[in-house]
Amino acid sequence: MMAAPEENSHPRQTRELARRLGQLTQAQAAAGWGIIIILGALLGAIYLNQTSSIAEIGRRVQREQNSLDEIKWKNADLERLIAEAQSLDHLSAEARRLGFVLATPSDIDYMVIPSYPMEDAPKSEAAPTVEAPPAPPETIWEALTLAIRSLGIGLTRGEANE
Repeated sequence: MMAAPEENSHPRQTRELARRLGQLTQAQAAAGWGIIIILGALLGAIYLNQTSSIAEIGRRVQREQNSLDEIKWKNADLERLIAEAQSLDHLSAEARRLGFVLATPSDIDYMVIPSYPMEDAPKSEAAPTVEAPPAPPETIWEALTLAIRSLGIGLTRGEANE
Protein backbone atom coordinates (compact mmCIF):
# COMPACT_ATOMS: atom_id res chain seq x y z
CA MET A 1 0.00 0.00 0.00
CA MET A 2 1.10 3.26 -0.91
CA ALA A 3 1.11 6.06 1.58
CA ALA A 4 -0.49 9.34 0.90
CA PRO A 5 1.87 12.09 -0.18
CA GLU A 6 1.07 14.09 2.90
CA GLU A 7 2.24 11.31 5.15
CA ASN A 8 5.56 11.03 3.29
CA SER A 9 6.12 14.78 3.35
CA HIS A 10 5.67 14.94 7.05
CA PRO A 11 8.83 12.94 7.86
CA ARG A 12 10.66 14.94 5.20
CA GLN A 13 9.57 18.20 6.85
CA THR A 14 10.61 16.84 10.20
CA ARG A 15 14.05 15.94 8.84
CA GLU A 16 14.36 19.34 7.19
CA LEU A 17 13.31 21.09 10.37
CA ALA A 18 15.78 19.01 12.42
CA ARG A 19 18.54 19.83 9.94
CA ARG A 20 17.76 23.56 10.14
CA LEU A 21 17.61 23.39 13.92
CA GLY A 22 20.96 21.61 13.97
CA GLN A 23 22.47 24.32 11.81
CA LEU A 24 20.97 26.99 14.01
CA THR A 25 22.36 25.23 17.06
CA GLN A 26 25.80 25.04 15.45
CA ALA A 27 25.63 28.77 14.67
CA GLN A 28 24.62 29.50 18.21
CA ALA A 29 27.46 27.34 19.50
CA ALA A 30 29.94 29.12 17.23
CA ALA A 31 28.65 32.50 18.42
CA GLY A 32 28.89 31.36 22.04
CA TRP A 33 32.46 30.14 21.56
CA GLY A 34 33.31 33.38 19.80
CA ILE A 35 31.99 35.41 22.72
CA ILE A 36 33.93 33.22 25.17
CA ILE A 37 37.14 33.68 23.17
CA ILE A 38 36.61 37.45 22.94
CA LEU A 39 35.93 37.68 26.70
CA GLY A 40 39.01 35.56 27.41
CA ALA A 41 41.16 37.81 25.22
CA LEU A 42 39.69 40.90 26.90
CA LEU A 43 40.37 39.50 30.38
CA GLY A 44 43.90 38.55 29.31
CA ALA A 45 44.52 42.08 28.03
CA ILE A 46 43.21 43.58 31.28
CA TYR A 47 45.38 41.18 33.30
CA LEU A 48 48.50 42.04 31.29
CA ASN A 49 47.76 45.76 31.61
CA GLN A 50 47.36 45.51 35.37
CA THR A 51 50.47 43.35 35.71
CA SER A 52 52.59 45.77 33.74
CA SER A 53 51.22 48.71 35.76
CA ILE A 54 52.06 46.94 39.02
CA ALA A 55 55.55 46.12 37.75
CA GLU A 56 56.10 49.74 36.69
CA ILE A 57 54.94 51.01 40.08
CA GLY A 58 57.24 48.49 41.78
CA ARG A 59 60.20 49.72 39.74
CA ARG A 60 59.32 53.33 40.58
CA VAL A 61 59.09 52.48 44.30
CA GLN A 62 62.46 50.74 44.11
CA ARG A 63 64.03 53.79 42.42
CA GLU A 64 62.56 56.09 45.07
CA GLN A 65 63.78 53.76 47.84
CA ASN A 66 67.28 53.83 46.36
CA SER A 67 67.10 57.62 46.15
CA LEU A 68 65.95 57.79 49.78
CA ASP A 69 68.80 55.52 50.88
CA GLU A 70 71.29 57.73 49.02
CA ILE A 71 69.87 60.86 50.66
CA LYS A 72 70.06 59.18 54.08
CA TRP A 73 73.74 58.36 53.46
CA LYS A 74 74.43 61.96 52.43
CA ASN A 75 72.55 63.23 55.49
CA ALA A 76 74.54 60.96 57.80
CA ASP A 77 77.77 62.17 56.16
CA LEU A 78 76.74 65.80 56.67
CA GLU A 79 75.83 65.12 60.30
CA ARG A 80 79.28 63.57 60.78
CA LEU A 81 80.92 66.65 59.23
CA ILE A 82 78.88 68.96 61.49
CA ALA A 83 79.84 66.93 64.56
CA GLU A 84 83.51 67.11 63.56
CA ALA A 85 83.24 70.87 63.00
CA GLN A 86 81.64 71.34 66.44
CA SER A 87 84.23 69.29 68.33
CA LEU A 88 86.26 71.22 70.89
CA ASP A 89 89.57 70.14 69.34
CA HIS A 90 88.53 71.44 65.93
CA LEU A 91 87.14 74.69 67.36
CA SER A 92 90.28 75.39 69.43
CA ALA A 93 92.55 74.63 66.43
CA GLU A 94 90.45 76.96 64.25
CA ALA A 95 90.58 79.67 66.93
CA ARG A 96 94.39 79.39 67.12
CA ARG A 97 94.57 79.54 63.32
CA LEU A 98 92.57 82.77 63.38
CA GLY A 99 94.89 84.27 66.01
CA PHE A 100 92.90 83.80 69.18
CA VAL A 101 94.75 82.97 72.40
CA LEU A 102 93.56 81.67 75.76
CA ALA A 103 92.64 84.48 78.16
CA THR A 104 94.31 84.68 81.54
CA PRO A 105 92.76 86.44 84.56
CA SER A 106 95.04 89.42 83.97
CA ASP A 107 93.67 89.76 80.41
CA ILE A 108 90.07 90.22 81.61
CA ASP A 109 88.83 93.79 82.12
CA TYR A 110 85.63 94.46 84.01
CA MET A 111 83.42 97.45 83.31
CA VAL A 112 81.24 99.08 85.94
CA ILE A 113 78.07 100.67 84.66
CA PRO A 114 76.78 103.14 87.25
CA SER A 115 73.07 103.10 86.27
CA TYR A 116 72.85 99.33 85.82
CA PRO A 117 70.22 97.88 88.20
CA MET A 118 71.68 95.50 90.74
CA GLU A 119 69.60 92.57 91.86
CA ASP A 120 70.49 90.26 94.63
CA ALA A 121 70.50 86.57 93.94
CA PRO A 122 67.18 84.97 94.87
CA LYS A 123 67.20 83.60 98.37
CA SER A 124 66.72 79.91 98.62
CA GLU A 125 63.47 78.99 100.24
CA ALA A 126 63.35 76.71 103.21
CA ALA A 127 62.84 73.05 102.48
CA PRO A 128 59.16 72.18 102.40
CA THR A 129 57.86 70.34 105.39
CA VAL A 130 56.11 67.05 105.00
CA GLU A 131 52.67 66.95 106.52
CA ALA A 132 51.32 63.83 108.10
CA PRO A 133 48.54 62.25 106.07
CA PRO A 134 45.05 62.75 107.49
CA ALA A 135 43.44 59.96 109.41
CA PRO A 136 41.27 57.67 107.26
CA PRO A 137 37.53 58.25 107.55
CA GLU A 138 35.73 55.94 109.91
CA THR A 139 32.37 55.74 108.09
CA ILE A 140 31.28 55.71 104.48
CA TRP A 141 29.50 59.03 104.99
CA GLU A 142 32.71 60.69 106.14
CA ALA A 143 34.51 59.29 103.08
CA LEU A 144 31.78 60.61 100.74
CA THR A 145 31.86 64.00 102.45
CA LEU A 146 35.64 64.23 102.06
CA ALA A 147 35.44 63.18 98.40
CA ILE A 148 32.75 65.76 97.59
CA ARG A 149 34.61 68.49 99.48
CA SER A 150 37.83 67.60 97.63
CA LEU A 151 35.98 67.69 94.31
CA GLY A 152 34.40 71.04 95.14
CA ILE A 153 37.74 72.56 96.15
CA GLY A 154 39.35 71.34 92.94
CA LEU A 155 36.55 72.80 90.83
CA THR A 156 36.71 76.15 92.59
CA ARG A 157 40.44 76.27 91.88
CA GLY A 158 39.78 75.52 88.20
CA GLU A 159 41.16 71.99 88.27
CA ALA A 160 39.29 69.52 86.11
CA ASN A 161 41.46 66.45 86.88
CA GLU A 162 41.17 65.20 83.32
